[in-house]
Amino acid sequence: MKVGIKNRTCGMLGVLCVLALTLSCTKETQGGDHGSQGGGTQTSLELTEFTRLNRGESEINSHADDWDRSTVKMDYRSYIELGAANNVYLPTYARIRTLRDGSYILTWQDAVGVNGNGENTYYALSRDLKNWVYMGYLWQGQNVYNGLGKPDVRRFTNANTLQLANGELLAVASFSTVNTYSNPNYTAEQGIVVKRSQDGGYTWFGEKEIYHGPCWEPHLIELPSGEIQCFFSESRPWTSGSHSGTDMLRSIDGGETWEPALGESAYRVMRKLWWNAQKNMWCYTYQMPVGIILNESNRFAFAMESCNQRVVNASGGYSDQFSIAMVFSHEDGSWDYLEGDEITPKERRIDSVVMRGAAPYLVQFPSGETLLSYGGTDLRQHFRIGNATATEFGATDLPALPDVGSWGGLDLTDSHTVLSCMRDSRDGADNATIALARFHLNHSIRATSRQVALDGDDSEWAESDEALFVGSRCQAQATLRCSADAENLYFLVEVFDESLSSTDFAYILLSPDNDTENLSAKSRRIRFGYDRIKSTDQYAGGWREADFGISYAGAFDGTPTDKTDQDNGFRAEIAVPRSSIELVNGRVLVNFGYFDAAANVEDVLCDASNTSKWLSIQVD
Repeated sequence: MKVGIKNRTCGMLGVLCVLALTLSCTKETQGGDHGSQGGGTQTSLELTEFTRLNRGESEINSHADDWDRSTVKMDYRSYIELGAANNVYLPTYARIRTLRDGSYILTWQDAVGVNGNGENTYYALSRDLKNWVYMGYLWQGQNVYNGLGKPDVRRFTNANTLQLANGELLAVASFSTVNTYSNPNYTAEQGIVVKRSQDGGYTWFGEKEIYHGPCWEPHLIELPSGEIQCFFSESRPWTSGSHSGTDMLRSIDGGETWEPALGESAYRVMRKLWWNAQKNMWCYTYQMPVGIILNESNRFAFAMESCNQRVVNASGGYSDQFSIAMVFSHEDGSWDYLEGDEITPKERRIDSVVMRGAAPYLVQFPSGETLLSYGGTDLRQHFRIGNATATEFGATDLPALPDVGSWGGLDLTDSHTVLSCMRDSRDGADNATIALARFHLNHSIRATSRQVALDGDDSEWAESDEALFVGSRCQAQATLRCSADAENLYFLVEVFDESLSSTDFAYILLSPDNDTENLSAKSRRIRFGYDRIKSTDQYAGGWREADFGISYAGAFDGTPTDKTDQDNGFRAEIAVPRSSIELVNGRVLVNFGYFDAAANVEDVLCDASNTSKWLSIQVD
């Protein structure tokens, strides 16, 4: 089944960074072709996608001290929307998992239940993230007779999956019976259900209920020991009105049996108080739990939705205002089981990592950076990069999935790539889709020690080289790798571009790593296209052309003069003499971007007008 991708144009988004760097200077380099170094050869090229790079052995928490420079970029070519053409109707609460054979499972629910919370859960499978096989119901709502002897509906929501160390797939969901949900005498008609698959989700077996009581949003984690823990939002509407905190179940036999036993209260592990002015009472909060076990640690870190207050909304009813909180286990991974009025102590929680937000998700890269996603008050998905202990996050949001929606999820697919999915409702609830894209991690890199033959060929470069990526704004995208010998710093830039043009250009910005935000006389800019260097520039209040000994060799695959065909892209090798740049403690700062003339769009790693967030290159 083919995925229906809505056609989009990049539009007139403006040339961001080049304009930002075009300061008032009469001899500012504006464009055109400058210099005659090297040339490009027309040939057939096999360009290397970013997902094939950074394949060297990962050093765990290698960027723990440099996390605040790291960023993520959406891979525009990976962006898809799954809608009615894919049997995806009224979707919400999407969750995606990467399986160890390289395939993917996507789960979601429909938005037909109370408050859009769903009645049926569904799933689809894919080998490539583009073509999806719709598999139908994961759990289907049922007509039942409730404990009062009356016709009722049992609804299933919040489906999620986890692949266990033994290869089995474990699926989990919440269920509720509509008319007895708020009745404490019928808790057995609400709860959590699991089942298993040994063939990647094609068939399922062993369905069982593992918890009874009103609840939402189960989240599974497998510990290195093999123990499985299931965290979920407990709801006790007869005592608190809503938002009763997070509970946990555990299994030490691969999910066959669970404790506490069915019918008993679960372990209450995360909650704090908030004042419900509408009901004139204190309530508990911390819900929608999504957690990880931190790198090189036994400690859990959980991103939580935290209710702060209940306010009167525009329609005269009441709405809850949420922030994003972080909650942590003890260092050894254990939890205090809360009883009575106990709450999580302040030393193990951060109540407002984000002041206003909802529906968080949290992952951690092997290099240490944590990535937090959440829904903002603008109904868009937002990202923030955090440190290796998830105790500090950047103050500025990073661009995430581009349109309005709700209830997003993340999944780490490899050391430098994360998947994000979210309900996309910009065309209205009746036309909602699931938006899905890859995001690639950019962080400081190390130059590989090697001598490079400047010939436009990549035969001496390796997939283990550390690389950077731009390509979030239209189909044109580029990667950068770096090598070094005693004389030169070498850059290999590979550009994927379906419409090559003489007015396209890539650029590399270099500046000393000297603890300043400002561009200086030691800052350098190299602008180049598919067949030549366009300019080499030095900063002097603005970019001015200067010769600092750059060498270039390139090759391109396409016919730039023919706008009716589809090109592949180009490769450029560039040698920068060490004598022309300033290394500070063996490092130089780098920024990197590409301008695509056909879309009139530029993508750049970070703000090009100051160096505070530029990435460093370590040169041995």
